Amino acid sequence: MGKHTNILAAAPRTKAALLASAGIGVFATASFAQVAAPDAPLKMQTDYFGYAASASVRAGYSDNINLQRSGLEEDEYILSTLLSGGAIYSTKRVTAIVLGDLDFSYLLNQSDFAVNQNIAGTSTFTGVENWLYFDFSGSTSRQLLGDQARFSGNINAGRNQRANVHTYAASPYIFHEFSDDSSAELRYRFSQVFVDDSGSLSSFFAGNSINDSLTHEVLAQYDSGRKLDRMRFRLTAYGSDTTEDGVSFFPDFGYRQGALSADMQFSLTDRFALSGGVGYDELETEGAASIFFNDADLSGFFWRAGFTAQPGPRSSIRLEYGERYGDDFIDASARYQISQRFAFTAGASRSFRTRAQSVTSQFQTTQRETLEFADRLREGQQLSARDVIEAATFYATSRNFGSAQTNGVSVSDSAYVSLTGDFDLTELSLNGFYSDDDFGFRQIETYGASLNLNRRLARRITGYGSVSFRRTDTAFEEATCVANPLIFGIDTMDPLFDAVADCASLASTNGVTNTLIGQIGASYRIYKNASVFVEATHTERFSPNALLEYNENNFLAGITVDF
Repeated sequence: MGKHTNILAAAPRTKAALLASAGIGVFATASFAQVAAPDAPLKMQTDYFGYAASASVRAGYSDNINLQRSGLEEDEYILSTLLSGGAIYSTKRVTAIVLGDLDFSYLLNQSDFAVNQNIAGTSTFTGVENWLYFDFSGSTSRQLLGDQARFSGNINAGRNQRANVHTYAASPYIFHEFSDDSSAELRYRFSQVFVDDSGSLSSFFAGNSINDSLTHEVLAQYDSGRKLDRMRFRLTAYGSDTTEDGVSFFPDFGYRQGALSADMQFSLTDRFALSGGVGYDELETEGAASIFFNDADLSGFFWRAGFTAQPGPRSSIRLEYGERYGDDFIDASARYQISQRFAFTAGASRSFRTRAQSVTSQFQTTQRETLEFADRLREGQQLSARDVIEAATFYATSRNFGSAQTNGVSVSDSAYVSLTGDFDLTELSLNGFYSDDDFGFRQIETYGASLNLNRRLARRITGYGSVSFRRTDTAFEEATCVANPLIFGIDTMDPLFDAVADCASLASTNGVTNTLIGQIGASYRIYKNASVFVEATHTERFSPNALLEYNENNFLAGITVDF
């Protein structure tokens, strides 16, 4: 987090300063906003401003609103209003984008009013051209609590499995590009994540149990740019201090990191180069993190080596293998602009972080995509703001699977792949992801995929559908739980506390789960900016443990007006 990690390749001078941004792009979400497809396209109203907005009034029915296992289902009728929109503003001094959904629902059987939000904004300000800049971003969303939290394609199902998550990040920095195309950057970044789980199931048993997180970061970097003929190098000094504040009876987690690194790219041809890097990490774990991680294993020299290539004018790939934080890993990124409307992206990385702070880590891609998005709008294209944000932040948001908040610091291996297409009558996206998180006291492996299809069947009729799959395997040793019950959310002051029995009960709610969500729907345009729609969603979770299984059918119909 906070690093300027763009691929060592030439960037247009007019964008160099903005592309150096590293403190923005916080689009965390798990609200599963149900927006009747297609979204209203974002059009530029002037050279620098564009917006899109829509409002939907809908009615729905769920046959298992609390996502309980067979025999315990309760149905629910829902009336709701969804406000959705986005705006982009871009001048020589400011580039900013905001996007979000805000859902107001009333559950008739429960006589309960619910709000589901997924709103985020990001911006870059230029104080002095080629010298002084400032980034700011923020978001608010509902996310899952715990990796085995229950979720479905219905945003109002299993509400006690989620919490409100609010984030913001601010980063003043100096960036200067010299006349020889080299550049230097000096940056400070402050980010904070607040998790409000007061209405969740975990809060009912244990009080507010998910920690807030705070990070300070500093970065000094020199990039040689194109000053040398075939070689480009980057020197970086980085430091951070991250703390997850303990709440209720939970302890603090934290760590401090200092790193020195040198990255290099040596071009063998115009389209192929050897690449890699070396460096040294010095990590100090604090609080509960020091119980489960040995600083000597995390600290030390790291390296990676591989290649970068540009097979064609619309494609690029970087593939490197290395070792860091005590194990080997793959660090990679790839992009192929198959056509103007069809693109492929992929990536892999290794990190040491808290789960809360991971929602603020995908800033660079978001910044790059936002700037490119603004340029394409000025060229006269009509584009969906939602598309660019979902493509730019797929890994961070895991929109179709639910990003989950949980306590602790982890060594994480992550990978993602995305294929998106926008043709004359058809829009599609195919996404996949993988993560392996080692928290020291538990191991979590998650992978999944989603396919989304939107097809205009006639002049006024659009059909759409999606299939999503998510597999999660959470594992821990009961002996570790017995020795450290507080870390696992067990209240040792409870009069009925029994470490062995409580840890065995916790183990019964962990294990392997496979969640499958299928959706099909259609919309009919009754006026140039108004459509009626109907859709059906089925969610099924399978598991070797019958206690973890559930299924839900959800039906929704309404009218959407675009502004």
